[in-house]
Order: sequence, then C-alpha cells, then structure tokens
Amino acid sequence: MANFGAKILGSSVSSMTAQQALIANTSNNIANVNTPGYTRRQIEIESRGDVANIGSILQIGSGVQLGDVKRSTNEFLEYQLRQANSRKGYADIRNDYLSAIETVFALDGPMTTIGSALNSFFGAISQVGVNPSNIDLRINVMQRGEDLISSIKTAYNTVASVQNELNKRVGLEVETINSMTKELAALNGQIGQREASGIGAIDERDQRDTLLAKLASKISFTTLETGNGMINCYLSNGFPLVNQETSRDLTVTASPSFATTTLPRSLAGDVLTYVTYDFGSETAPSHLDLTQLLKNGSGSLAGILQLRGTTDPSNTSPFEAEGELVAVASRIEAITRQLLTTVNQEYLGADESNLLPGFQPSSGDLNGNAPGVFGLFDFDFSGVKDVDGDGIPEVSDLLGTAPSIGNFSSILKLGFTDPSAFAAARDNDATQGSTVFPQGDGQNAEAIAALRSTTFALSLGSFTFSGTLEEAYNATVSYVGNAKSTAQLEVDVAAANLTSTANKRDEFSAVSLDEEFANLIKYQRAFQAAARMIKTAGDLLDQIVSLI
Repeated sequence: MANFGAKILGSSVSSMTAQQALIANTSNNIANVNTPGYTRRQIEIESRGDVANIGSILQIGSGVQLGDVKRSTNEFLEYQLRQANSRKGYADIRNDYLSAIETVFALDGPMTTIGSALNSFFGAISQVGVNPSNIDLRINVMQRGEDLISSIKTAYNTVASVQNELNKRVGLEVETINSMTKELAALNGQIGQREASGIGAIDERDQRDTLLAKLASKISFTTLETGNGMINCYLSNGFPLVNQETSRDLTVTASPSFATTTLPRSLAGDVLTYVTYDFGSETAPSHLDLTQLLKNGSGSLAGILQLRGTTDPSNTSPFEAEGELVAVASRIEAITRQLLTTVNQEYLGADESNLLPGFQPSSGDLNGNAPGVFGLFDFDFSGVKDVDGDGIPEVSDLLGTAPSIGNFSSILKLGFTDPSAFAAARDNDATQGSTVFPQGDGQNAEAIAALRSTTFALSLGSFTFSGTLEEAYNATVSYVGNAKSTAQLEVDVAAANLTSTANKRDEFSAVSLDEEFANLIKYQRAFQAAARMIKTAGDLLDQIVSLI
C-alpha cells in the first residue's frame, strides 16, 4: 500500500528545494543584469517518477528534481551579432581615416587647395603676359607658384602620412587578433575539460561569445563547434585561426619570402607590409600571403587594408597598389607630373633651331637667358634629371629617376628663385640659335596662361582622366567627397544594424528585470505553497494519530 503521507512530504521537500534553486538563479540573473556579455540562466526542472510503486495503479509521482543550468542563447542571433560587429568595425575605421584627409580637399576649408592655387597661379602669369617687365607682377608669379607647390605637397604628404599610419596600424591590429585567438584557444581548453567531467562551462561560454564578438570587429571568420564543446575559427579560405586548443599567430612582414624582387615603395617611401602566416622557421621563413584575402573580408583590418592599399610584389611603383588612398595620391601625382612635363615643355617654347644638337628653347627671361630643362617646375634630386639628354622634360625622364624617387609631389619646387628669371618672352623670328628677347614681350607668359583651359591626358596607376588640370583636381575632390560620404553612410547603417541586432539578441538572451521580478514572485509563491503542503501533511498525520 502506498504511503501517501511520505509522498506528500517528499514531494513538498523536493518542491521547496527546487524553488530555492530557481530563486537563487533568479537572484544571480538580477545581480548580472548590467554585466557585459552575461547570458540569462535558466534551470531545467523535471518531474520525478513514482519508482517505488511502479506496479501501483495510482502513479502519482514523487515530486520534482533539478536538471541542468542552461544559457538562454541562440547561435543564429550570436552569429548575426558577430556579423554586425564586423561591419561596424570596418565602417568605423574607414570613416575615421577618410575624415583625416577630407579637410585637405574641402572647398570651404582654411587651407589653400590645389584647385584655387592653380587658378591663382595661371592668373598671375596672365598678368605678366600683359606687362612682362613689371617686377612686382613677376614676384606675384613666384608667390602663387610657391602656393601651388605648397598645396600639392600638403595634399600628397597628408595622404602619404595617413597611409603610413595605417601601415603601422596593420601590425597593431594583428597583435590584437593574435591575443584574442590565443585567449579563445585557452577558453576552448577550459570548456572542454569542464564539460567532459559533466560540469557546465556556462561562464566560460559567455566569455567566449563576448570574445568572438570582439574578434569579429577586427576580422572576418566562420566558426564550427565540435562535439566536445570547443570551437574552430576559419578564414574564408579554410585557414584555421583557432583549432580547438591551438591558435595560429598571423605575422606582419615587409620582406615576405614570396617576393622575388625589390618590393615597391609606399606613398611615403617606405614599404607596405603583408599579413602572412609563417610556415617556416625564424631563420628560414616561408610565408603564406593572407593580405588580399583579409582585405576582401570585413572588420577593421579589412577597412585598413582597403584604405591603405595592397600591392603585388611584382609592382614597381607605389601607384600600382590597389587602395583608396593610393587612388587619391595618384590623382595628385598625375597633376604634378603634368606640371613637370607638359607645362615645362610649353615654358621652353618651340625648338629654336633644328641645326643645333638638342633642344634650343625659344623662350627667355628679362636678362635674355633661356630657361633650363625643368625651368618652371623643378624637383629636388641630386642625380641627372634629363635622363636622355635631349633637353626636353618628358615622362621618360621622370621614370628614369622614379626608382630612386618614387614620387615627385613631395619634392616639387619652383624652377627659378629670381623674379627676373621668369621666361615671359618668346622669340619667334630668330634662326639658328640667335635669340633676342625684348623686355616688352609676353608671348611665353600668355602661352603658359592658356594652359589653364587646355585639355590634358592624365594617367597614372589605375587613374586616367582627360580634361584641364583644374577639372582633374575637381574630380579628385569629388572622389574624396564621395568616399567620405559613403563611409559615413556605412557607419550610420552599421551602427543602426548593430543596435537592432543587439536588441534582438538581448530579447532572447539578456536579463529582463520585469521578467525576473515576475519569476521571483512565482517561485516564492510556489515555495510558500510547498511549505503549506508540509503543514497540511503534518495536520493529517496528527488527526490519524489522534484517532488511534
């Protein structure tokens, strides 16, 4: 015969124990309501069967028993949150660094832009064409020329400086990524050990999810959980960043083993680094190039690489790299090279004589002297500038010095220092090198001023453009403005998406005080009811005893 009194007492005690555990769990949830990365805990409770009276007709049961403590988590929502973090990290880094160069190209900013400096320079030369012997007007040409050169140097050096800063930032990002993957591997080990012994690794899993979200803001990866509770992290090509308790460190190098020639320079004259994995040893490295793969992903590292640019080891010029800063610098450098070649060629005038060797300039200054090869715009270089010696400033001359120079925008200078040395005159009548330059002649100045509206064919790296120099600069301003506008839009969209995704995740996993307070009341009432049942069982027992 079943002992129902014992059942009442046993069930009530088990209920009180279960409600105490549920209240304790609720207390822990409330305590961690503001803990970053904390996932709401739930205790599973199960009905305890009537094992003692299995053959009895009345299978009432023996109360309740506690199950496992579970995290309220949804892997899909966690994945979506990591993706949102990745897009936010990518957008933030691009927007921050594009802001650094936008001010240089702002049309309403405090700095003299290349566009306004070009207008002022050609305008000053046009005035000299009207009054060639006026020294004050010639001084104004020098000043406006220096303004133009200064604006070109400032714009180019700013872009080059940002690229150099991003180049250093690559190393810092990789150090952070390596630190995170090491920590993930260590957490994998802790989770595997605890769960293998039947103990839930709840806090460790919270820490791992938080760390995965942080890692996602740096780099793109996919995850796969193994049967022992550990996770593997892979790059898009299958390269394992984390394999259970083992992590693989990425490396940053400026001398990769796969480079067979001298690496091209950066915009500032250094070398762009590569993100690799070294399969070799310290004395004999063997690098796997991951740079392009990471650039095509998401996260802050991808944003850095896309802005900074990536280069093929076979490239010979910094302007062959692929990247937005390289594209901006290429536009500035293309204008500079037009000044050094086409504008300088016009400054020399026509060939004075085809009977004498080399090119004989037909232009001259107030003292009757013809300008040098790079007479209007020059550059700081101690070697031979007219490489082919033909007396004409050409692209081939620049390319002949380019391996040792890299760029000309940062070393551009005016070709004369004396206002009287500006060659405003042009002799159209002299023959066989006999040249006379009257002081009142301004033909050469007028020819230079006319270049303001001349269409040039600009080409450098991936940049090609046909138009005036001012139009080329305006196209550069538009390029920078569009890039910055797109970056700001990406930040806004990424921030909104992250907020929305985080809210969805929190609806499922985060602690809700309203819900926990409701649960607290429910569990407290259940505890009180179980206690009342014990009292009822005692009363029944007293009545039975009193009847005997």
